[in-house]
Amino acid sequence: MTDIDKLKQVPLFSTMDDQEIAGVHAIMEQNTFAPGQVIFREGDAGDNFHVILEGSIQFLIQDASGGELLLDEAGTGGFFGELSMLTGEPRSARVRAVGPVKTLSLDRAEFTDFLMKHPHAAIDVLTVLGRRLLRSDQLLRQSVSKNVNQIEDARMTFGQRLSDGFASMMGSWKFIIWQSCLLAVWVTWNAIAGIHNDNHPDSKWFLWDAYPFIFLNLALSFQAAYAAPIIMMSQNRSADKDRLAAEVDHDVNLKAEVEVGLIMRRLDDLEQSIHHNHQEACRVFSGGAGSPQSN
Repeated sequence: MTDIDKLKQVPLFSTMDDQEIAGVHAIMEQNTFAPGQVIFREGDAGDNFHVILEGSIQFLIQDASGGELLLDEAGTGGFFGELSMLTGEPRSARVRAVGPVKTLSLDRAEFTDFLMKHPHAAIDVLTVLGRRLLRSDQLLRQSVSKNVNQIEDARMTFGQRLSDGFASMMGSWKFIIWQSCLLAVWVTWNAIAGIHNDNHPDSKWFLWDAYPFIFLNLALSFQAAYAAPIIMMSQNRSADKDRLAAEVDHDVNLKAEVEVGLIMRRLDDLEQSIHHNHQEACRVFSGGAGSPQSN
């Protein structure tokens, strides 16, 4: 099967006749890539649009930790490099060949002219581009800084929620006021009832805890015995939350480090480009300045 026959099977060229496909093929350049070869990287100039004739490729981006995230895949009939061609910006993802890959490529001017002459192809390009951007958005949402409170709420068990609620209740003024009122009523009633019963043996009042209030001391001891471990459980969960917050902060710092690295790399590329342009300008100026003297 010839390259033209393969192009006929590519959806991008599905509505073109043989003459149009032959014309497009004539201006395309053939490329071959070895398995695992990186076709282009983030930050590279976007000067070629590729149509895959054989093999498959992967679109890869870096996550916050510097690892690789698989953005998308494309096989025979697919294409890549259209985003940079449309925006004029450097490549936003890395493309790597999975196996042996054969492509046909168009440069920027030819690609733009091709889209202007074939609106259906432009729609196909925008459809694939939209799908890849949606996938990128989903990956970025997964890799952005996480909300520690949301993560902790999702992990909490019923016992942890109960201990947090108990600790929050005991650590409030509401609890202190209610307990103070209960203790005041307990002590006052039992003290008055004890005095009344001693002075009026024939008409005794209900008395459940005579002075020195042994039952009250026992109840408070039970409360303290259970409150201490429950509060400790809540404190342990708070420590786990602090540890999770520290991990999230570490991921944020690592992400910032990766972004700074990418910025520095682009600045280096820009500096090299400026230096190259400066040398070219100096060379042209020197040649132009010397030509009158030579004449």
